[in-house]
Amino acid sequence: MEVVYYFDEEEGVSPVKKYLEQYISTDKDSPKKKNYNLNIFADINEKIKHIAGVCDGRPVKPIAKPLKDYPFFEITHRKNKNTLIRLLFFRHNNKMILLNAFDKPDNYKTSAEKGKIKRYLNKTNEYRNKFIKNKKNYEKYE
Repeated sequence: MEVVYYFDEEEGVSPVKKYLEQYISTDKDSPKKKNYNLNIFADINEKIKHIAGVCDGRPVKPIAKPLKDYPFFEITHRKNKNTLIRLLFFRHNNKMILLNAFDKPDNYKTSAEKGKIKRYLNKTNEYRNKFIKNKKNYEKYE
């Protein structure tokens, strides 16, 4: 199964690619920060490759799972003790399309925090619908 980044023509970006860029180290980063970034990026990449290759794009716990009320799945990865990385994707015509990614606090209780997560999920659903209308809106995952 081919893995691709969804590309939003209106925004001019691939949301997942843009999110993952924060884990590309620079010369100014400390060795500790470089190692942290490399580990996060490598772990997420392994999860994506496993789901695409071994699981044929199907969500398999504990790496990935379906989301209630949404037509896409999530890969989760622990960023730190209080935060999860959520990477949202769906399968379409032998492609695993990486739609969106964001940080989610472990325990969010306020309506503002819940609303923020809901907005991310709704935006991701918009991305999915746009992709279905124009299946050429993607970039290769490398």
